[in-house]
Amino acid sequence: MPRKFQTRRAALAPRRAGFRLGRGAALAVFGALVVAFGAGYLMQINAASTKGYEIRALEREIAELKEESERIELKVAQEQSVRQVEEKVKSMGMVPTPSVDYVMATVPQVARN
Repeated sequence: MPRKFQTRRAALAPRRAGFRLGRGAALAVFGALVVAFGAGYLMQINAASTKGYEIRALEREIAELKEESERIELKVAQEQSVRQVEEKVKSMGMVPTPSVDYVMATVPQVARN
């Protein structure tokens, strides 16, 4: 009796050409990625903490400079006080003038070629 119907399974679809990893290789790639991302994370955390330390140091320096600026402004104000100026004038041997004479030019003088 001849067979009219084919009872065999249909032929499998041809495999596509591509890259396929075995289980061990896939785990190795996954492990390498985890290590790489972990190292990157640690580097970012380290950089952030370093920047935080630098920022705190700069803030301390700013505070010190502000205090120094205030001390200098106070010293300038003290040196410019009338009493301080009068003491310096006396220590330099200067005396007050009895009268002040002003010179007034009536016609402006201009040099011409």
